[in-house]
Amino acid sequence: MCFDLSDKKSLKENVSHGNSSFPLCVYNNDLGYKEHLLDYHWHDEIEFLYMSKGKAVFQIDSVPVELHENEAVFINSGEIHSGYSLDHSYCVYHAVVFSLELLYSSPQDICYDRYFVPLASGRHKLPQKITGEKNWEKEILTHIRHIISSFSIKAEGYEMDIKSSIFKIFSLVFANNAIAFSPQKNTARQSKTEKLKRVLNFIKENYHDKISIDDLAKEANLTRYHFCRLFKSLTGQTPIEYINCFRINQAIRLLEDENLKIMDIAFEVGFDNFSYFIKKFKEYKNCTPSEYRRLML
Repeated sequence: MCFDLSDKKSLKENVSHGNSSFPLCVYNNDLGYKEHLLDYHWHDEIEFLYMSKGKAVFQIDSVPVELHENEAVFINSGEIHSGYSLDHSYCVYHAVVFSLELLYSSPQDICYDRYFVPLASGRHKLPQKITGEKNWEKEILTHIRHIISSFSIKAEGYEMDIKSSIFKIFSLVFANNAIAFSPQKNTARQSKTEKLKRVLNFIKENYHDKISIDDLAKEANLTRYHFCRLFKSLTGQTPIEYINCFRINQAIRLLEDENLKIMDIAFEVGFDNFSYFIKKFKEYKNCTPSEYRRLML
């Protein structure tokens, strides 16, 4: 899993989803039997994450949410999230990521004022999990699948088709009183989450260099002891485990380039001992880097 840091601008994802005229994108992730599905990150956009195959756990602001086939999670603006597979299952999931600006017409629009401004400000929260147990949840899942299909086919008018499905999803959530109301004050959990964001961002920006526990504790403005306890409680990993996992996942991306030597990759992602890199890679991926490269290419 992964984290954010210093101020909220650290773990923030620097990706444009769609474009200014249609700020939405659908990502299809066929990850096979990989255990690690998604690095910790956050963004201002809303995300509908739909599991079409396998089962996984997605950490959303430090809360684990187990997801099975044909279920979805809603990720609100600003929530840090990551994911890993369960029971070594073959995982395929789709992420519909969009800005609420997609749905705005004008500040005078009643939908803008009554529904979307509270969501954008964080006063309202979408429900975390959609299981399909209730009829309105089944309808939401049908609309999410339709968005995924429509974005893939891109028939004439698909933008209106997708917007209409998103509007329907929101109307179903509100009509069934599934919106959660956030307290105006910062809670203890929010404070911890902000500290985690700062630390995760620090790791993201500095993973190729030497990182000490004291460096991370300083970012969180905590003592070494209290920082390690906080990190473990929120992520399920020690800081060192998290850093090693993050570095291994960066190495995996570099292994796609056949021209890069594996030893150079190890040093590039922050390991100063090649044997330790091989050991940790086998521990996390059940194969050596060279074996992984052969399987991937």
